[in-house]
Amino acid sequence: MPYYKMTRQLIVYLTIFITACGQNSQSADNILTDSKEVTIDSVQTFSITNATADDFKTAKSKSRDKILYDTTTFKKVNGEIKLPVDRKWKPFVTFTDTLLNTDETDIREYQYLGQFDKIGFYIIGGSFWEHYECYLIDKRTGRQTTIWNTPLISPTDKFIANLSMTYGLDGVPNGLQIWRINRQENNQVEPISLVKHLELDQQIWAPDDFVWETDNSLILKVVAVDKFMNENGQPNENDFYYLRLRIK
Repeated sequence: MPYYKMTRQLIVYLTIFITACGQNSQSADNILTDSKEVTIDSVQTFSITNATADDFKTAKSKSRDKILYDTTTFKKVNGEIKLPVDRKWKPFVTFTDTLLNTDETDIREYQYLGQFDKIGFYIIGGSFWEHYECYLIDKRTGRQTTIWNTPLISPTDKFIANLSMTYGLDGVPNGLQIWRINRQENNQVEPISLVKHLELDQQIWAPDDFVWETDNSLILKVVAVDKFMNENGQPNENDFYYLRLRIK
């Protein structure tokens, strides 16, 4: 469905949550229309415009998965994953499975997915009762950043982005998160840190896939929420359309 037609038919609001470094979260209600740029404040600006399937395929062909899949290096032993970090007082970050093979709502299971070795962050996936999330763990400090889903890093390591879980569960965000990679050369303890740069949580479209096009733009493959629901969560390929999101 063309983007401008979709926004006319869906009379819903897009709520945008955005966090800038040193600021509290802010929100604004908007209906995104074709080629409309939405300015949240004087610090952060982004825009969403139409893209095409060819744009998406071209970006995919040029993209490179920068996750180091060294999953055999940190194997789970007796339901426990231990990741070494540089801090002296507690040299490991530990994730422990609980209540596996049960129907308990407190069930949890963790998986080591790999790492962004260039910036020094492990990636862990956590599966829970009707929920999934990931963690980025700083190899220097052990600090953990919780994100919605599996991350992808931008071409020259300026941003990390991740989609939400598959649409449909009550209370689960629907959209996209982008994290800014801050570099502080004078900070020996935490020379690299992650700051939430942008968070989109809305009910217009459900994301299916995305790819970084440049450090400041990515292309989303999405489907209208009503189409997704009408197709019982299994939309046809011709139901999908593409959006280009640019950030500053």
